[in-house]
Amino acid sequence: MDNGNNEVLEFIKRRFADDCDWTTGNCYYFAVILKDRFPEGKIFYDVRLGHFVYHYFGQFYDWIGIYDCNEDYLIPWDTFGIYDSARKQRIVRDCIM
Repeated sequence: MDNGNNEVLEFIKRRFADDCDWTTGNCYYFAVILKDRFPEGKIFYDVRLGHFVYHYFGQFYDWIGIYDCNEDYLIPWDTFGIYDSARKQRIVRDCIM
């Protein structure tokens, strides 16, 4: 694991309590926080689990830390509308707005 990844894990550990609830729609906002702090990365959506994660230098993260996933189900959020525009509208309406 490179230093960038250690930096993300330390940021998560230092800034967010273990008992924070980043589920039920809040995973998007957690990914946005990571994107704001580490702008070189990218937000992805796990279409299988309905979960937002953050990708940074080869590793995926969510509020728990490293997100262990099947990358076949991860779609970049900035191009998700091409993948499924109707679903993106529903996700924005139900989870983000």
